[in-house]
Amino acid sequence: MKKLIGSLVLIFALFLLVAAYFLSNSILSPTSLIPIDEREIFSKTRFSEFALPEPEAIRFQNGTLRLRGWYFKHSKKQNCGMILLHGQGRSKTQMLSYAPIFWKLGCSLFLYDARAHGESDGTNTTYGFYEKMDLERAVEYFSEIDNTPEDRIGIFGLDFGGATALQFADGQFEYGFVIADSSYRDMRSWVEETFVDRFTDASRIVTPLSLSISELRGDFLVKDVSPTNTAKLITQPVLILAPSENETKKTDSEMIFTNIKTKSKQIVLYAMPKEDSKPLQSPSNEYETSITNFFKEFRLNK
Repeated sequence: MKKLIGSLVLIFALFLLVAAYFLSNSILSPTSLIPIDEREIFSKTRFSEFALPEPEAIRFQNGTLRLRGWYFKHSKKQNCGMILLHGQGRSKTQMLSYAPIFWKLGCSLFLYDARAHGESDGTNTTYGFYEKMDLERAVEYFSEIDNTPEDRIGIFGLDFGGATALQFADGQFEYGFVIADSSYRDMRSWVEETFVDRFTDASRIVTPLSLSISELRGDFLVKDVSPTNTAKLITQPVLILAPSENETKKTDSEMIFTNIKTKSKQIVLYAMPKEDSKPLQSPSNEYETSITNFFKEFRLNK
């Protein structure tokens, strides 16, 4: 009887290990969870549809890692530049819908695929742990080619991109301001909630082990991926955005906003636009106005 119990325990332990390793693949390679072929979308899309000129294809290095993107040089540039960071499992193509907001404000634009996304190199996503260092290099490179001072370059990001921007803005690096839409409060809670949503409550059993395996495979620390904690160190202007209908994103964004110590901060909860037939959905007028007002209040393109 004891041997039978021991065998069952061993089989269960092996099952948990295999399941945890499988889930760690989803953590480190979230593109596998997004059923969107953005390359196919872009093949049917043109920059002119967003009132943008043809960009310059750019490549820049962070160590041995090569990142690829687009640079839009504004012919009537104000004193500002914008780096746009896409969401989890997506690519720079996602940001084309948001780019016109900043283009109309007179900013040159810089869009790139995060590591392990799109056309960029890399095998693992680290939720901002290493991505913030890639962003540091992006700010430097953008400043060099556009002749815009680093302290006049703003960063706008969606969910994963927003979380990366907030972790980057911890006072170690030079930048102008941050706009973060739907950032998660920390990596652990995001993974736990995502797994429950996609794989049922049973995933809670293996999530801690999956995160530990991800740390070993990705060579980073999950506890250090926390926009909520980093928010305490932000000193530059910051705008927090979140959809009012999504309780999780709304709560996470409010927690981040509360932790931001600078008085140069705003939070806007917006209504999601109705679904339409466009492959890349445009933000609402309300959304654009909130960003425009943020620019005006803190004179970010003067």
